[in-house]
Amino acid sequence: MNPMLRQGSALLIVVGLTACTPPDPPVLAAAPAAPAPIAPARAPASNDDGVANRPFEDGPDAAAADDHAPAVVSVALDHAGEVLVGQRFSELEADGPWHSAGLSDGLGKGACEYYERGSLPEGVSMMVEDDHVQRFDLDTIDGSSEAIAQPGPFGLRLGMSRDAALRHLPPGSTRTPHAYDPETGEYLTWQDPGSDLAIRLEIFDGVISKLYWGASGAVELIEGCA
Repeated sequence: MNPMLRQGSALLIVVGLTACTPPDPPVLAAAPAAPAPIAPARAPASNDDGVANRPFEDGPDAAAADDHAPAVVSVALDHAGEVLVGQRFSELEADGPWHSAGLSDGLGKGACEYYERGSLPEGVSMMVEDDHVQRFDLDTIDGSSEAIAQPGPFGLRLGMSRDAALRHLPPGSTRTPHAYDPETGEYLTWQDPGSDLAIRLEIFDGVISKLYWGASGAVELIEGCA
């Protein structure tokens, strides 16, 4: 056979085999090694510190954000600031001081606890179970969430309308009645199709009242550690 024809036949066979190979499934980009915080972390303020009486300052893009902002599908749900889902709290303790809710006092292995401050962004608390970070809440331990003005993942904010939240979230959210007030409340949940991560909003009277994200199983817990 002519050498040129032999090479052409081999090339056609390789191309044909390649065309029969199914494409790799799409995966979301991994979180950066040092992800940017949702909001800059600050040292805990005392009553004598002017920071305690100053309003939160939004980032440079916050003023431009409105109900018509597009969804951002590249936001990772595996972190808040530099704290990662699955990370051991024992590795983070040196980043304190931390403030705990005191839920696990006297309990042993497998205990669940909520923490804030430390290396977390301001206004974010986290749920730790069996020494592993499970989820983040855009909320404070004492429940004073009305003071939180900075956004969470996808630019979602407490007090944002349901319609605006649906525009910010990627497609595929599910809506279910709220466990305690199904007439006026509901859950809006988005599951990351490329990982075991999710984000859930609690909506009452058409606006976001709570917002949390992290491991899917932890996000589905109605009362967190309780």
